[in-house]
Amino acid sequence: MEHAVEPFDIMGKRPRPRALKALQKFEEFLGAGLILFILVLISVQVFQRYFPVATSPWIGELSRYSLMALTFLMVGSLVGQGRHISIDVILKVGSESSRRVVIVVSSIIVAMCCAAFAQESFALVTADTEQTLAITGIPLWVLYLVPLVAFTSATLQALFNIVYAPEENLVPVEEPSDVELEDQL
Repeated sequence: MEHAVEPFDIMGKRPRPRALKALQKFEEFLGAGLILFILVLISVQVFQRYFPVATSPWIGELSRYSLMALTFLMVGSLVGQGRHISIDVILKVGSESSRRVVIVVSSIIVAMCCAAFAQESFALVTADTEQTLAITGIPLWVLYLVPLVAFTSATLQALFNIVYAPEENLVPVEEPSDVELEDQL
């Protein structure tokens, strides 16, 4: 028996492609790894400050730039989950079709902004300034790769949100009333 092909669902209830889910999980994995890396670096720095051992100034520089990388790398994952700027009032009170319009419009705006940021990051990466970080000597173009990759990923995620809207944005958000909260306590 031949399986029927599922028709295109304009409301975004089709599952996201596996490649996008894998990309999102990879970004989350990198984010968790960077948090652990920052934790280790800061712990070493605290140890060095309170005990009579030689301090390493590169630890502070690496931890600062790791925090910057963490911020940028999580952009694509958050956009893919629908956790970007949108008009929550319309998402809470509107109908399913109005929620879908808000998701599409906000995804188009986010995709355009992220594409512009990616283009500027590409310009920074390709500009040969020969500048390096003060302590570690890492070339700045290597540092500029992080926002380029992050905003390219966010652009892809936002474009796919137009077709495959995150389910949590299509379901109206209901906040518990004060009475329900008091009953739980």
